[in-house]
Amino acid sequence: MVKLLLFVLIAFVAFKLFRKPESLKKVREEAQALETAVDPISGTYVSKDTEFKVKLYDKVYYFDSKDSMDKFIAQKSGEKDETVS
Repeated sequence: MVKLLLFVLIAFVAFKLFRKPESLKKVREEAQALETAVDPISGTYVSKDTEFKVKLYDKVYYFDSKDSMDKFIAQKSGEKDETVS
């Protein structure tokens, strides 16, 4: 009987030590949801997982629509020695 209680106690402690807490999962989900950027054309907040993005040198710009992205590219194409990808 003592062996069974000891085994149950060890199993419970191991379970508590190696289980990921639920609060950690929520924090990670909230952090992913909060990854936003400002659209340089419209000024709105846009999720960083949007399909409308442009890399200019080492900076990535995020847009809320294709129209905003096209306006940005047109503006930057008019500037001297700018390359937009």
